[in-house]
Amino acid sequence: MPHQSERSFERCLTHLERQVRVLRILSVLALAFFLITICLAFRARRASADVTGQVLTVRGLIIEDTQGRPRILLGAPGPHVKGRTRTDDANGIVLIGENGADRVVIGAPTPDGQANGKIIKRIVGASGLVVNDGDGNERGGLAVLDNGRGVACLDYPAPAVAEAICMGVVPDQGFAGLLISAATANNEDRAQIGVLKDGTSLLRLADTNGKDRVMVLVQGDKPARFLVIDPKTKSERDVLSETKP
Repeated sequence: MPHQSERSFERCLTHLERQVRVLRILSVLALAFFLITICLAFRARRASADVTGQVLTVRGLIIEDTQGRPRILLGAPGPHVKGRTRTDDANGIVLIGENGADRVVIGAPTPDGQANGKIIKRIVGASGLVVNDGDGNERGGLAVLDNGRGVACLDYPAPAVAEAICMGVVPDQGFAGLLISAATANNEDRAQIGVLKDGTSLLRLADTNGKDRVMVLVQGDKPARFLVIDPKTKSERDVLSETKP
C-alpha cells in the first residue's frame, strides 16, 4: 500500500507539472496576442481609413525607389530619413534625388533656401514651390511670402549666390514688374520694368555698378520722359524733350 500511495502521488505530481507547463505556454501566447493587438491598434490610429475606404489618415509618408532610397516625403512636418541630406523640417512634399539632395519642395511654409551647400534663411516665411539643382542649391521658385509679396524667380547657378530674374508683386514697396540682376556679390539690379504704386510705368537700365543710366517714365497724361543719366555728374537729360515734333 505505501508503494501504491507513493506511485499515485508521483503521478499526480507529474500531472500537475504538465498542467503548469501548459498554463505557462498559454500565458505567453495570451501575452503575445495582447501585445500584437495593442500594436495593431496604435498602427490603426496612425494610419486609418474612413468607413468608405476612400480617405486615409496618416502622419507621414515615405516613398522609396527600387534601391530602397527615400525619394518622396510627405508630411507636416515630413518624416526624417537617413537618405535625405538636409535634416530640417519640411511641411508638404519633398522630392529627393538619388544623392539625397532636395530637388523639389512644395510646402507651406517652404524651408529656408540653400546656396553653395549653405542654408540661407528667408526674410519671412513663404508658401510655394522651390526647385533645386542636383546638389540641393536653390535655382528657382514660385512663392507667396508672409509679408504680402508674391514672386516667381530663377537664380544663377553655383557658385553665384544671386537671383537672376524675378517677377513679382511687392506691395510694401509699391511695385509690380520684372527685375533682372547681375551675378555679382552685390546682386545689383541691371534692368527693371514695372508699374509703381502711383500708376507710373517704368523702364530702368543700370550699368555694371548698379548705377542708373537710362530711365523711361510714363506718368498719367504727362508726356513720356526718356532720361539719360550720368552717374559721375549725377545729371540727367530728357532726350524726348529735346526732340522736335
